[in-house]
Amino acid sequence: MAILTLNRPDKLNALSNELIAGIVNVLDNIEPDSSVRAVVITGAGRAFSAGSGHRGISEHMQAGPADAVTHFMRPGHQMTRRVESFPKPIIAAVNGIAFGGGCELTESTHIALAAASATFSKPRSISG
Repeated sequence: MAILTLNRPDKLNALSNELIAGIVNVLDNIEPDSSVRAVVITGAGRAFSAGSGHRGISEHMQAGPADAVTHFMRPGHQMTRRVESFPKPIIAAVNGIAFGGGCELTESTHIALAAASATFSKPRSISG
């Protein structure tokens, strides 16, 4: 079994593009390893993942929708698709907050286990 720990506890394990790329890279590297039969994803500190964090999205939203899709939304979608389609079981061990992208990462795993202290939240859509 491989344990993948989101390790940005000072940022509540917010999903920066670097962290997203790291998750995909780890999965790419362990997929062919026959000694790894399952993957557990958890978060360091008091959060599983606070999602993108305010700074992650605000820069790209200010630059416009095309920039937001290219530099913010697309990497997150690629990560969740990679997790969903991974040929070995991926288990989310949710130990605290799982907000936004952290909640989506949890939803993309094959199995999710949550501590009693786990909290899940996604932003509400606003329609005009």
